[in-house]
Amino acid sequence: MEGAFLAQKSRIIQLLYLALFILLGIFLSSALGMLLSKLCYGSAIIPEASNPAAALRLQSALSSIGSFLVPSLLFSYCQDRRWWHYNLADRKPASYFINVTIILSIIILPIVALLAQWNESIPLPELLQGLENDANDILEQFLQEHTYKSLVLNIFVLGLIPAVCEEFLFQGSIQPFLTEWSKRPHLAIWITAFIFSAIHLQFAGFIPRFLLGAYLGYLLYWSKSLWLPILAHFLHNAFTIMLSFSLEGRGIDLDNIKFTQIHGAIPMLATCIVGTTIGLIFMWKTQQGQPRE
Repeated sequence: MEGAFLAQKSRIIQLLYLALFILLGIFLSSALGMLLSKLCYGSAIIPEASNPAAALRLQSALSSIGSFLVPSLLFSYCQDRRWWHYNLADRKPASYFINVTIILSIIILPIVALLAQWNESIPLPELLQGLENDANDILEQFLQEHTYKSLVLNIFVLGLIPAVCEEFLFQGSIQPFLTEWSKRPHLAIWITAFIFSAIHLQFAGFIPRFLLGAYLGYLLYWSKSLWLPILAHFLHNAFTIMLSFSLEGRGIDLDNIKFTQIHGAIPMLATCIVGTTIGLIFMWKTQQGQPRE
């Protein structure tokens, strides 16, 4: 399209523009978050704010929007002068893809839990342990309140906003860019999944998050719509938050519970693996029958 200057640039230049957008987004959103936290809650430092939980949610939401969503939209616009085309956000997924994704979002949870348990058993170097503890501390601050108001806010801040913002950057910008560059969509999916998992700085959950990232990448590849991985990402986040809220409300210590110790865990896991496999094969076969664009 005429005037789409990034589309005419080399891949390296395009990558540098995307990196620049992300760095500017991180800086500006962090500054805005601290400013608003200072104005609304008396301090830019979260522990010193009059309402630390609200200040944390404010800064986290702005960070996601500024670091992921805004850079992705700018990158998309610079590619073809359209905000929603390059990232495949201007297309709706087919209803059968949506239905299967909703089912998979439920039955995939035990598989992720088992992978997370196994991943946590892998020893980490001291440096990575420090990063892991910092990330866990932030997450625990979100989840320490056990009211229905905090549940709704957490679903919005930890569920919806990250799902939309992260998918726009990773599946909406990085994956299409790597696909165009390498001409190998499967390689692009797995590289994007690696970046997606690594950037969270929670290495005890790297493997399940890496596989989830690949799953989200294939949802985009099969459906040709960014909204399907957004839906899957949101549902996974929301179900995880609600499950955590429910278990902790019953006094169950999530840090010490082991998935394999739950009564009936093995048959349930086997059923979920079979169901997930069937669902993925269905979407793969359905995608193969669609006309090529």
